[in-house]
Amino acid sequence: MPSDRRAALPRAALLTLWGNAYLSGATTVEDAALHAVGPDALHRVLGVPGEDDVVPVGLALGRLRAAGVTALRVVLPEPGDPVGLPGPPAVNADATAAGEAVITVTGPATPHWALLPTSAPSEAGDVVRWDVREVAYSVHPHGLPTMSEAERALADALRDATAALVSMDLARGRDDVAGRLRGVEKDVSRIDLPPSLPARAQRSVVQAARLLGILQVAASTEGAAVTAAEIAARAETLRPLRAAARHALCAACSAQAEPEPPRKAWHSDR
Repeated sequence: MPSDRRAALPRAALLTLWGNAYLSGATTVEDAALHAVGPDALHRVLGVPGEDDVVPVGLALGRLRAAGVTALRVVLPEPGDPVGLPGPPAVNADATAAGEAVITVTGPATPHWALLPTSAPSEAGDVVRWDVREVAYSVHPHGLPTMSEAERALADALRDATAALVSMDLARGRDDVAGRLRGVEKDVSRIDLPPSLPARAQRSVVQAARLLGILQVAASTEGAAVTAAEIAARAETLRPLRAAARHALCAACSAQAEPEPPRKAWHSDR
């Protein structure tokens, strides 16, 4: 059964993780859909190839697989940082407004799609609609780092974040901040990962989600900043750390979609 919360992961990350588990044959489509929907009341997908109306997530994954989709990757764009988005501009703008999207991986002769979420509250929980939009094709993930690159950048970001947060005097003995940081750890402990995800990617997901949670606390806490200039300087310090964490989360959740490295030619000296 899925955990009772989405924890620290965006919906697009969960759909990518569990959709890839299904597409790789590691789990059933029913199980993938159950975990991708999580605690939300309902997920429906509009614009699925071969379907004229909205359909459940499980049926959408099956139709995408039949249409030639081999993997999914997640992008988490922010204004000024469209890394991972393939275009066209209208789709990029909508994905940036949503803050997340799922991009399909297919062959060059097959259409390529983005899945963009919108949500609305209900008494039973959030109701989410995914709109399927056609996007441009590229054999590379549009600037997103590889797993190895993301791991190195995340390690650097973690070191920089430690120094930056110390200099900001974030907690300063405040119980409310300490409680929010404990909440980040609790959310991270509830992250819902498919067992088929490689251990290396699992570690990166957890590390990136933890850093994003801590940075969110830092961004919304006054700390030692008291002037507008100090607040602006702190935001400028946090921006590259947040970008590194988002890019690492994208790479780790999309590990199945990462192209195989080219094999070196073998030469015999004999």
